[in-house]
Amino acid sequence: MSLKTFNWVRGLVKSNPGGTSTRRKSAMGCFVIDRYQCGRLRNNALIFTADDKTSLRRQMIQEFKLDPFDAELPADRVEAANFHNNEKLAKNPVSHDHILLNCPNKTLKLNSRSIQLQTEFIPSAGMMCLSSGITRIDHDAIVVVENLAIMQLCSTLTLPALCQNALWIYRGDYKSGAKIDACYNLLNRFGKNKAVVVFSDMDPKGLEIALTMPHAQYWLGPGLRTWDHCFKSDYASRSGYDQQAVAMAFLLKKCDMGFLSEPFRELILRMKNERSSYRQEHSYAHNIGLSLFPIKQEMSQHSALKIPGTLLL
Repeated sequence: MSLKTFNWVRGLVKSNPGGTSTRRKSAMGCFVIDRYQCGRLRNNALIFTADDKTSLRRQMIQEFKLDPFDAELPADRVEAANFHNNEKLAKNPVSHDHILLNCPNKTLKLNSRSIQLQTEFIPSAGMMCLSSGITRIDHDAIVVVENLAIMQLCSTLTLPALCQNALWIYRGDYKSGAKIDACYNLLNRFGKNKAVVVFSDMDPKGLEIALTMPHAQYWLGPGLRTWDHCFKSDYASRSGYDQQAVAMAFLLKKCDMGFLSEPFRELILRMKNERSSYRQEHSYAHNIGLSLFPIKQEMSQHSALKIPGTLLL
């Protein structure tokens, strides 16, 4: 039995348990009928009576030691191993809770402890850990980074004061092992009481990430005085802009709603007019100065109080 099979049967037996249910013909449904000898195919539809569902539940309980009507699959593989010889039936993948962390000043302050990174002997992209294992963050700010290549460079960047001692979190992807959901979970737990900064590409998708990140207050990117140079540069991305039409439509809709800060709104409109964008890696490679920008109007009004000593350009 596979995870998909269990979930398919679970949805079936919980639907109208005392009556007959009809499902579209599908490979999964036909597999269930053939494997468990419950249900039938009629007029290109799958029919399951109340007795069929009862039999399916009984066979699932015998095979997996869990009732699909009442129980969900174990959360992780170790827990699943208590019930079944196929530990991969766990609800979550192995890395579902993994996040990658770093700090420009080379010290993570988590769970009332200080953890040293970026030693002179071993350069580090950061530390991979479990989001659920973090119970306390002793950094005043959290910087969420879009691109993995930038994480290992954080200690070499010239940064606004707020970001220098911040906890840096890689947003995550489907390849590196760091998960987007784990990043969002951490921000939902701790972001309300922190200054949350999004450090992304200066392109439609990057700004969309900033607008949709939980508790995000600031965007970190090329300073206003560098925008002309960035957008017109030989290293600017124009094909990348054209491929992000959906993200740009989202940004323009937010502009029309009137709650964005003036510099953030200006950046979106400048990007639309130039039909150009600039990536984080190019900002680093060509030594483009970075500045903080409030994302929303209310943050723009209170920036001086929130981040003393930092100039917003």
